[in-house]
Amino acid sequence: MNNILLLVLILLIALSLGFWLKVSQGSIKSAKPHKNFASEFSKFGSLGNAATLIQFSTDFCANCPGSKRMMKEIATNTLGVKFIEIDAQNNIGLTKQLNVLSTPTILIVDSQGEELARVSGKPQKKSIENFLLHKVIPTLEKRTA
Repeated sequence: MNNILLLVLILLIALSLGFWLKVSQGSIKSAKPHKNFASEFSKFGSLGNAATLIQFSTDFCANCPGSKRMMKEIATNTLGVKFIEIDAQNNIGLTKQLNVLSTPTILIVDSQGEELARVSGKPQKKSIENFLLHKVIPTLEKRTA
C-alpha cells in the first residue's frame, strides 16, 4: 500500500513539474537589470529604432531554426524592429554574462541595447508581437512625437 502511495505521489509531482515547464516555456519574462550590452550586440548587427530581437542559438538546438524564421518574420513585419542571431557556443562569455541558460533564448532590447524582456525556450509568436505592439511601439511613438 505504501508503495502505491509513493508511486502516486511521484507521478503527481512529475505531472505538476511537466505542466509548469510547458506553461512557462516560451513565455515573456520581464528583464532583470544588468549592464548595457549595446556595444556587444552591435558586433553582430545594428540595433532597431524600436527594438531588436536577439536570439541565442546553438547547432544542436531543435527549436532554434523555427524560432529564427519566426523572429525574422516578426522583425520584417514590424517597423523599427531588427533581428540578430548570436551563436551561444562561440560567444560563451556574453552568454554567461547575460545568464542565458537554454537555447533558444530571445532577448528583446530597446534601441539603446537595454533588455526589456526575454523568452527562453520555444517562443510564442503572438506573445512577442503583442509585447512589441503594446510595450515597445507606443514608447517609440512618444519619443518621436
